[in-house]
Amino acid sequence: MRNGLNIAGVSEMVHEIREIPAEAVARFAVETPAGVVTPGSVTSRTLTARNGTVRMARDFRLGHRLTVTADEPDGARPTPYESALAALGACVMVTSVNGYTARGVTLGAMSITVRADLELDATGRPVAGRPLQNIAWRCDVDCDTDPDTARSINRLVTAFSPNHRVFLDAAPLDTVVLVGADGRTTALDAPAPGADSEAAGPARSTTVEATVTWEYGSEGSYVTTVGTPGARPRSGPWGVDQAKQMLGIDRAPNSQEILLAALCAELTSLLPDGSVLRAAGLLDTRGMLNVAREVPSRFHGLSLEAVAQDLSARDLSRALARSVLLATLATPREVDVELWLAGRQVVSDHSITADAEAVRDELTRKAGQQAEQTNSRKNAGHDG
Repeated sequence: MRNGLNIAGVSEMVHEIREIPAEAVARFAVETPAGVVTPGSVTSRTLTARNGTVRMARDFRLGHRLTVTADEPDGARPTPYESALAALGACVMVTSVNGYTARGVTLGAMSITVRADLELDATGRPVAGRPLQNIAWRCDVDCDTDPDTARSINRLVTAFSPNHRVFLDAAPLDTVVLVGADGRTTALDAPAPGADSEAAGPARSTTVEATVTWEYGSEGSYVTTVGTPGARPRSGPWGVDQAKQMLGIDRAPNSQEILLAALCAELTSLLPDGSVLRAAGLLDTRGMLNVAREVPSRFHGLSLEAVAQDLSARDLSRALARSVLLATLATPREVDVELWLAGRQVVSDHSITADAEAVRDELTRKAGQQAEQTNSRKNAGHDG
């Protein structure tokens, strides 16, 4: 046990998922709204998840306010854009903690700060279909290790953090289904990113920020802000954790559930009242551990189901096209990354998909060479 994590069984898990690939896949889902709808805000709830063939009870509520204003009191619900950045930071945190733990490094403290620019129109609302701009995160870590080890771990984080990769790669919705009042389902094609983007330029942009602080194991908390310097109400702290089956203690929703709730909350603000949304996505341990090179390491297989009595396919498609978050995820981009070790900057980089995939290719080659060497030694032993 180190840093609150027991990773001793990872090698056995790798063997199991090679033999039974279905055991590698975890599915998370949320539903919005949950309970009574209050004007200007919405609450989502996490749904039962699956980790391989095991059901994981998940019963958390995530609240969002649906307006981006600077006159909210501290402690107010976050906007969907704040939660999306918190989901990115929380996933980077968990992946980093796992990385340091695997290297035998004991952590003293860690925090991840994520920032992005949100473009607003003249009325102060997000510009429809415009993705978040200038996404960047900074990891501050305090531990007894050398800069080269910290750099190596950070490089792996940019390749294997599922939510970092979902922001980095092109990750549009894989499936969209509309369920009518009669129960009939209609499959829709997800619109192209920014298909309903407003032609007029934004009146201004505002800064969205989330800071995630590691506490113990996979547990952490986050606070968020949106606005201009001097006028940024703080939201939080809110908890983040993993399920017990994934080395957590079930204290709070995980980073994937937070991201799904943010997506549903934003879409709720773009749809007629009475719509119920369910969003889901997959994590595949084979990709996250590079056991199967063809499997993505990102949070993938994103799907959306909309249930409504008076919602047309056209209305749903238009809402999807106007979503800032879906436009952000559907377009590949650079993410600026900084790593600070004990108050000293040791990494300043632009993370892109090609570099992340190169890391996976390098590890795959090394694993193949090691396997060949092991087989050669075994064969030599038999010959002797």
